[in-house]
Amino acid sequence: MSLALSAALALGALAAPPPGGRQGQRAPARVIDHGSRASREIALTFDACSGRPPGRLDEGVLAALAAAKAPATVFAGGRWAEQDPSRVRALLAAGIEVESHAFGHPHLPSLSDAALSRELSRALSSLRALGAKPRFLRAPYVDADARVVRAARALGLRVVRGDVASGDPDPKFSAKILTRWVLSRARGGSIVILHVNGHGVHTAEALPAIIAGLRQEGLEPVTLAALIGSQGGQRTGR
Repeated sequence: MSLALSAALALGALAAPPPGGRQGQRAPARVIDHGSRASREIALTFDACSGRPPGRLDEGVLAALAAAKAPATVFAGGRWAEQDPSRVRALLAAGIEVESHAFGHPHLPSLSDAALSRELSRALSSLRALGAKPRFLRAPYVDADARVVRAARALGLRVVRGDVASGDPDPKFSAKILTRWVLSRARGGSIVILHVNGHGVHTAEALPAIIAGLRQEGLEPVTLAALIGSQGGQRTGR
């Protein structure tokens, strides 16, 4: 299978909303897809999705980041954090920025106003209790409408998607293909979406080459907060 075809299949699976979700909708205003294109910095972000059975913490990802001295950001699900609090503490001890990935893994736009508020508030409480100070939210399935954005802002959170979906949950994406795909798509200001809860099949294996390749292109990994800073971020297409 060609790289282009493998990438298309993997990215389509990653971006697809659950039953009842809305295909092809535009990002609502104030959703951050990337930082300034004039920047030579890039954010490597990793989702730690809540689920049953609980996902693990991929220690190989942490080891690769530490070896490369590459800052990173993890969007942690509240349930994932509660199932084993030591995982969040390990991320924080490693200097990883920990942000919110909601509590469970629901399709946020389909929730009632009350359920949406509970979902985001519970995740925030869970992460704060472990020492994290979330400032950003990545919605499950990277799907957030204007109502989700408003609910997040009411809690002091800015909604982030990303502009480089790595496709790392796809087992057909070898480390080589994953590396080539990310390097072919990343630009200044990009926010790369990967996984740290075991759903990224070859993520840890590919990370050293991804980070080295980015640096060869003059792109330096930073945390999401450092990339966005006081900027409002930018939507894809602007």
